[in-house]
Formats: sequence, structure tokens, C-alpha cells
Amino acid sequence: MNSDNLKKNLLSLFFSYLLLVTVLAVISYKFFINDFISLEQKHNKNSIISFTKMMDNELSNLRNIINDYAKWDDTYDFISNANKNYIYNNFREDSNTLKDLGIDGILFVKTNGHVVYSKYNKNNRFSSFFKKEFELFLMKKLENEDEVSTLLNYNSKPFFVVKSTILQSDFKGEKRGHIIAFKFLDKKTLLEDSKALFNEIKILDKSTQNHKNSFIISFENMKTMKVFSQNSKGKIISFIDFYDFKNEFALTLQLSNNSLIIAEGEKTILIFCFISSIILLFVFIVIYKNQKLIINQNIILNEKVEKRTNQLTRAYRTLKSKNKELYKLANTDFLTKIRNRANFFEQSIKLLKKSNKENLSFSVLMMDIDYFKKINDRYGHSVGDKVLIKFCEIVSEIIDKNMVFGRLGGEEFAISIIEKDEKSVEQISEKIREKCSSTSIEVKQNSIKFTVSVGTVFKQSKYETIDEILHKADELLYKAKEQGRNRVIRSL
Repeated sequence: MNSDNLKKNLLSLFFSYLLLVTVLAVISYKFFINDFISLEQKHNKNSIISFTKMMDNELSNLRNIINDYAKWDDTYDFISNANKNYIYNNFREDSNTLKDLGIDGILFVKTNGHVVYSKYNKNNRFSSFFKKEFELFLMKKLENEDEVSTLLNYNSKPFFVVKSTILQSDFKGEKRGHIIAFKFLDKKTLLEDSKALFNEIKILDKSTQNHKNSFIISFENMKTMKVFSQNSKGKIISFIDFYDFKNEFALTLQLSNNSLIIAEGEKTILIFCFISSIILLFVFIVIYKNQKLIINQNIILNEKVEKRTNQLTRAYRTLKSKNKELYKLANTDFLTKIRNRANFFEQSIKLLKKSNKENLSFSVLMMDIDYFKKINDRYGHSVGDKVLIKFCEIVSEIIDKNMVFGRLGGEEFAISIIEKDEKSVEQISEKIREKCSSTSIEVKQNSIKFTVSVGTVFKQSKYETIDEILHKADELLYKAKEQGRNRVIRSL
């Protein structure tokens, strides 16, 4: 075979190879992709059913809990004006009953529609106007209904609501009223509940069900939910229309997920076509052995690149780990493991800026262990260190993660607090003082007690610096020392 024929044959085989690979790719995609689309739709439908079933179960649990309260003799006596201690025993101001029940509010309503008692979750900060308008909405919506458990929407705020008739525990007695309990569902809560099923959730006030391919889901509490799904730019987007107990539209949830099954299907088809093309290419290579050298060189080059990449990755991880260790050493007190002076000032300045920007309260607690030098002199510095560590453990158990607690030096500590009123800060200060005074440290058969003095001060102006506030707190601390120690001196 001469050189010209060899070139013509090479060109012919090359175009034949391209044509065959192209035809194979098109046929493979058309033949297999519909199966993956069907699997994606089935998986998405199962996820929607699981998600809505989870919501229905949550509503069912709420219904069962409220029904137990409504069919309780104590509740029956309360609504009949025969149990004056009922509210104190179950819903007093400092109780966590609503949190324990997993609800945002509860109403006790007589048969004439008069709300005898209402309580709202203080964490949600409902305004008086909101409560009034919301209760009017509930009364009108649930009018003439005795037993209801459904999903409603109030001013773009979806919520579960349960209404249950108040009867005696044996379901006897005259109907005296109802309990209405509700729990709001925000985007964050819904996303946390469904994070294993969906990547994104949106709450819509308008129905989107204008499609012939929609289907209906129905459960015990949420009777009617219309669902429609569509594929769009690598995602599968589903719309669920929720209807209340009167079969009136409540809201729409838009759920989004990456089309992973379709993507995997396309990847599988691509791999199949790639393998097939390699086989065809191998035939081509067998005929023209000179290509083999190029392939081998590419393989060797890829291995070198991968090896070097792995080396760089390991070096990067080591450097990142060392940086974390250095940051911790630079910002943590070696003995007590809390923030050191520099880190305390850095974080406190950030809190103060946030306080000024958002018009929030800001306060500082300056604390000093009483007679700490005497403890060191009498028992030794190792015992003094144990006292410091124990003190930090006590404070860390009392404060929350939003407060900045640090050691300023020696036995002097400080806490920066944002968004807490005077009463709350005073309670924290007293709790620290009382806990310290009632704590003993056992060392070599000696029971060592210690106390703390605390100076508490609130920011008076947005122009105050952290140094100025700390200086005021330090002056109050020394007043506490002068007045006998083991006390809290505070000032607004």
C-alpha cells in the first residue's frame, strides 16, 4: 500500500469512526434517557409524598396533644370558672409549656366565642395588633366548627391549627368551649424538616395548578393537595397547592431539587458512548500503531499531574490545619480555655457595633474573684489555677453562645452581652455570684470556697467605646469590693 492510499484509507476510517460514534450517541440517548426521566419523576413523587406525609404527621401529633388537653378535667373545670390555678400550673409566665408542646400559641375559647385566655410564644414577638387581628381571623375561619386540624395561611404566614372541643376526660359533660392551638411554618423550618428531600423551598400565595398532569395527595388531616412537577435547567421543580378543611386554597409550596437521576443517566450514557468509542478507537489504533505512543504519553502525563495534585492537596490540608491551631493559640487563654484579652476586645467591639447599628441594648459584666491572692498564698498557685478554671466552667454553663466571655488578666474577667434587658442581665449576674458562693473545690482534704464581685453597666450612648464601658464596669466592680465583696453593683 503506497503513501497516498494509506492517507486516503486513514481519512476514510477517521470519518467512518466519527459517524459511527455520533449515531451511537444519538440512538443511546433517545433509547435510555426516557427511563431516567421516569425514574426521576417517580423519585420526586415519592419525596413529595414523604414530605407531605411528614407534615400531616406533625399536624396529627399536634391534634392528639391538644385533644388530650381539651379532654382533661382540669381544663373543663377552668373553662367552667372552677379551677383558678389552672393557668398558673400550666401556662405561667416563666413556663416552657408552649415550647414543650411545639406550638406558637394557644387560645381557650368559650362556646359564645369569648377568648378566656391566650398565650403566645414570646420568642416570636407577636405584636398586640397582630394578636388581635389574628384571633379575629381564627374565630371567623373556624366558626361553627368543633373539631378541626388543618393548614391555614394568614398574611403569607402558613400555620398548622387545631381546634378541639373541651369535654370531661370521659368525653361526657356539656360542651363548654374549645382549645385552639397553632404553629407557624416558616421557610427555614420547612427546609430543615425536608433537607434530606429537597434543596430549596419557596412559599407562594398564588395557586399554580393549571396543568393536566397534576395529581392529588390526601391524608388524614390535610385532605387535598394538588401537585405538579416540571424539569427546568437541570432541576425538577414541584408546586404543591394546599387546601384547608373547607377545601379553600391556602398556599403553594415550590420545592426544588437537582435532577440527579437524569444527570446520572446522562453521565451513564456518556460513559457508555465513551467506552464504545474507545473500543472503536482501539480498532483504529491497532491498524495505526503509531497512535499508541501518543496515548501512553498522555497516560504518563496524567499520572504525574494526579500525583502532583495529590501532593499539593495534602500540603494545603496540612497548612490549613496549622493555621487553625495558630488561630486558636492566638485567641484562647491557655489556662481557662476561654477568650483571651485580645479576642475578648475584638469580639466585644463587633457586638457593640451591631448594638449601635440595630439599636439594641449592650451591657458589660466585670468580674473579679475575691481574695484570690490569699488563695494563691495559702494553697499555692496550682490551687489558684483550679479556682480560675472552676469559675470559668460556672460562667460558661450560665451564659449563652451569643455572649462574649473572656479573661482580661489574672483573676479579672468580663462578659459582653447584647439584646438583653436590665432584668435579664441582673439575673445572669446574680446567678453567677450565687453559683460561685455555693461552690467548693476539694483539694487535699481541704474544702476551698470562693466568691466573686461583679460590676454591671449598660451602654448609655452609641458614641461610647468599649474601653469607656469597661472602665465604668471596673469602677462598679471596685464599689462591690469596697462594700464587702460577694455582691453585684449595677448601673444603667
